[in-house]
Amino acid sequence: MKPLLIIPPAPARWPALRELLSEEGDARLADLEQRLAHGLPGAQDAYAVIASGGLCLAVAGISKYGDLGVLGPVYTRPDHRRRGYARQVTETVLSWFEMTGGKWLYLTTTDELDEGLYWKFGFAPMHRAEWAPHNRLMMLRVTHGVTSEPLADTTGPVTIRDVTRVEWPAMVALLQYRPGPDPRVPVAESAVTAETFTLDLLSHQDKGSCQLKGAFCGPRLTALASLAIDQPGSRTYAMLIPHSESPPELREAILELARSRGYTQVDFPMETLARRSEG
Repeated sequence: MKPLLIIPPAPARWPALRELLSEEGDARLADLEQRLAHGLPGAQDAYAVIASGGLCLAVAGISKYGDLGVLGPVYTRPDHRRRGYARQVTETVLSWFEMTGGKWLYLTTTDELDEGLYWKFGFAPMHRAEWAPHNRLMMLRVTHGVTSEPLADTTGPVTIRDVTRVEWPAMVALLQYRPGPDPRVPVAESAVTAETFTLDLLSHQDKGSCQLKGAFCGPRLTALASLAIDQPGSRTYAMLIPHSESPPELREAILELARSRGYTQVDFPMETLARRSEG
């Protein structure tokens, strides 16, 4: 059976995919439903599926933003494994990624899974963190001819704007090269949890408990900020990623957003932790 390439929105395909991916976390399933069932204006997503009747036997998907992408999920029904389905669907979405200008493709996996499968497709370990019960890996696949990492040249004018689910691949990429939200956590650890962390942030934004803004240099997201907007009273809190390298324009934008919502004091608790750890 040959894979079928699906470009969202494809609401008719979602029930079978939802059943196949039932073990994915709530944040990932909510993200996939928005992308597949409803479509995200401005997003570039593709999914390769192998289907039989009303069942989806295997799937591989890529969420793409410009030339950045995140591979996942890649999954085959347990009773249809060892038939080459994972390889077929992965090859299909990788071809789409390169044909549409993709350069850097990130993947989160574990030692438990077949790291060799991804190695055969050109992925190489980027970050590794000890984890129980299995170590976590962030792997990267770079399109042939690309030599530098995506944040290597970000010295131009800074633009501050809202960050939405469309920019999720850029959020994941940012945390591969910059310190994460907690200064006590090593970069490798925050990097391998970047997908989960950023999806949780986006879920909180969708629920109205926070608002996200980003600093962009051209198409590159170079810093990320979150402001809690569900706090009672005149005091709230915010977070900058990274703490020490975010442009001042991003901090000012967050403070202005807080003032527009009636807050007179904004705390940055993670910055306090950063100063303590440096001291």
